[in-house]
Amino acid sequence: MPSEKTKIDNLLTVVVVGGGVAGAEVVHGLSAKLDKTKHRLILVTARPRYTYLPGALRLLTSDDAPLSSVYMSYDKIFGKFPGEIKIGTVTSIEENKDPAIPRGGIIVLEGVGHLAFPNEEEAFKEHVKTWRNKIRDAQDIIIIGGGAVGIEISGEIKDVYPAKNITIVQANRLLLGDMYPDKFRLDVENRLRRRGVNILFNDTIEGTPNPLAPLKTSGGVPLKCDLLIFARGGRPNTSLLKFLRPLVLTDRGYVKVMSTLQVDSHPNIFALGDIIDWPEAKQLTKISIGHAPVIIANVMSYLEGKAPKKLYTKSTEILAISNGRGGGASYLGFLWGLTFGDHFTRYVKSVDLMVGFARRSIGLPAKCETD
Repeated sequence: MPSEKTKIDNLLTVVVVGGGVAGAEVVHGLSAKLDKTKHRLILVTARPRYTYLPGALRLLTSDDAPLSSVYMSYDKIFGKFPGEIKIGTVTSIEENKDPAIPRGGIIVLEGVGHLAFPNEEEAFKEHVKTWRNKIRDAQDIIIIGGGAVGIEISGEIKDVYPAKNITIVQANRLLLGDMYPDKFRLDVENRLRRRGVNILFNDTIEGTPNPLAPLKTSGGVPLKCDLLIFARGGRPNTSLLKFLRPLVLTDRGYVKVMSTLQVDSHPNIFALGDIIDWPEAKQLTKISIGHAPVIIANVMSYLEGKAPKKLYTKSTEILAISNGRGGGASYLGFLWGLTFGDHFTRYVKSVDLMVGFARRSIGLPAKCETD
């Protein structure tokens, strides 16, 4: 009679590296399709709980936002499939170092983030408490970066502390990126200004300023500041792939992928989310409606010994920007480009920052637990 180890060794193994939004989407999707008599599914994540970063802006600002709106249990993520969770950080991926891995696929999911959270639970809770105190005690807040994160945290702060002075320093001529029409970007700007948010365009703050020295922009503009929030894009967290040969990283650290979302020259490794080198805005909606379905279908084909055929081309630009709980602005890149205001944006996002949707996507009830 074969031993338990022999049974496991005969399974095709899929290792998902990273338990964020992308990892959760793929694990939950694969769990519904894999056969426990043939497959093994392992999620490797640095944190013991799923961290929904879009909800973090409200959690760090408002005392009434429950911890479970960001910090969620993985208990239901595999559904009925007997998946495994390994808590730890992957430092490198090298093919043929682990005899189990060539029999399945590795899905690399680590992305970039803002206001990064500690991995340990108690440190996570202390981090939330510290940021709430920082925002509460500050009067003059400078936000570096006029993308979605900078815009949305401005709205969250204004909801709770309408009298605080907030200035966004944006390197470009308008908020957001050039893939969106100027009319929409100006509308987002006007909505912020109506709430008293100041915006400084075509300027930036380089590096990490000395907190004890007066703050000046690169253009020499002095700014009164007792809290500095970095909301600009970071580098992708892809150093774990630097030892693969042929090389798979671009000069900026993004992962080169084919339209099947397989890593170039490494067909048993798949990548999605913020880390891939693809000409599109980095957004969570791209993962849900674009990347994840392609990955799930192609991993299943790969496990069945078939050539992956589902292709990712480009997702339609869809963006909902909250401006606090009461509204915001949305853009749908259909037809000539459709724009919507407070009512639509409040319905699709602002009320709960899509926390209910995120919780359901990993098998949890939409309603958060109380702290």
